[in-house]
Amino acid sequence: MNRNMLLAALFFLLLITGYNQFIVLPRVRAQQQAAEQELAQAKQDLALTDSAAPLAQAKTSTLPEELITFQAPQAQVTFTTKGAGIKQYLFEDVVAHVDLTPYKGEGFFTTLPQLDFREAARTQDSIVFTAQWAPGVELRKTYRFGENGLGSVNLTLNNRTQREVTLPAFDFNFGPGMATVNSELSDNERESKAVYLTQEPGKKNPTLVKFTAKDQSPVSGKDWIWAGVQNRYFLSVLVPQNWTAGALSTKKEVVTTQKRLWGLFGESDVEGPQMRIAVPAQTVGAKSSQELKSDFYFGPKDYQLFQTLPYHFSRSIEFGFFGALGRLARNVLETFYGWTGNYGVAIIMLTVLLQLILFKFTLMSLKSSAQMKKVQPEMKRLQEKYKGNSEILNREMLALYQKHKINPISGCLPLLIQLPIFLALFNALRTSWSLHGAGFMLWITDLSSKDPYYILPILMGAVMFFQQRATMPPQMDPTQAAMFKYMPLMFTLLFMNFPSGLVLYWLTNSLITFGIQTIANRKIAHAK
Repeated sequence: MNRNMLLAALFFLLLITGYNQFIVLPRVRAQQQAAEQELAQAKQDLALTDSAAPLAQAKTSTLPEELITFQAPQAQVTFTTKGAGIKQYLFEDVVAHVDLTPYKGEGFFTTLPQLDFREAARTQDSIVFTAQWAPGVELRKTYRFGENGLGSVNLTLNNRTQREVTLPAFDFNFGPGMATVNSELSDNERESKAVYLTQEPGKKNPTLVKFTAKDQSPVSGKDWIWAGVQNRYFLSVLVPQNWTAGALSTKKEVVTTQKRLWGLFGESDVEGPQMRIAVPAQTVGAKSSQELKSDFYFGPKDYQLFQTLPYHFSRSIEFGFFGALGRLARNVLETFYGWTGNYGVAIIMLTVLLQLILFKFTLMSLKSSAQMKKVQPEMKRLQEKYKGNSEILNREMLALYQKHKINPISGCLPLLIQLPIFLALFNALRTSWSLHGAGFMLWITDLSSKDPYYILPILMGAVMFFQQRATMPPQMDPTQAAMFKYMPLMFTLLFMNFPSGLVLYWLTNSLITFGIQTIANRKIAHAK
């Protein structure tokens, strides 16, 4: 009996122990964990509610920087985890790939570089990064790339806490500097600018404003459409959508060095612009999110493409003082290219067209030059005879002009009319991205870069030499004669490094003018 009682007591003890171990204790532990989680959440919500200070004091990540590569339609893009900015933008050019962001810095479109972003997702045309600002507060940054260089970058603040939180002000970074194709590197420091586009009251089209000083006064986001950096051939800008930016600030940074006169005088610093676009503080309610949407453009300044895009990106292309004429010339050039499929032939056709339009003025100028050359001996005699009396000299010179029916102004007027057209066409061809990588014939494989063998500028100089020789009066003043003599050489040296498309235009123009001049001189000679 004692034995049975002992077994029953042992069984009851085991039953009680098992019940406590497998049923009661797990319940108690679960209740304790739930209470601890509620307490932690309450402390977190209380801390995030009191003010924006806890967010402003978010700790800087100590993790090493990582680079993440993404293949966009136009470029291979490398992002940094420090602020999820573009560290390298390798534009896939038709001539050679161009690293547009080779200089050290935070990276383009970087925001909050003190945070460590991680890749969260990607598709064929988009990539998403996330970062933790504070417990329960997440930042989500989404890039989307288009086929034409136009994309979007959206920044979302997700607040999972029970309290309202405020994200302090921060910046979008651009620069320092932006590189370009090899043929433009020597001019890139001069052409690189921080810019913004603004719509001025009373004007039909927006105005491009360049920051020219090292430090510029802030500009309110209400006053501009887009802002960023540019050089002659490339543009990188941000276009805020559902938010108003704060101040723009810019400064010059030393981005690299270059040799001075092939290294004979050492090296000099090369500066590039850096711009920051301020984003105002953002307040987000409990259990909600706030999204800042922006479009951006990163790519070449393609005039034809810009006609199909919003935001007036074409205003970034420099057409100079005679911009209307330059745009007209660009449109005609594109029309001729559509007919021929060769930009070199299109330039020749455009030059011939301009010569036909200006033929009357060209002929007038040539006739005036020939007549002045004809009366040069008499002019020389009058100058010697009335050397000390300018009043009589002027009267006799006027009588000489009337006798031979010469109008001195007729020789200068055609040049004054042609000058704006030349300057407009000069700017149109010099800034034309369409000519980049466009071949003409044989050794001319890129009309936007210089002639590799300098054949075109040498031919141009030779034509100018014979042209000057044919028009130079026999008894010209020695100083003027020297200037005329060396002008073709100076033009040849000047045009050596010009785009071959521009040299082709000037060569064609000189050949046509020389032909007209030769024919006109023969007719005048026969008329004697």
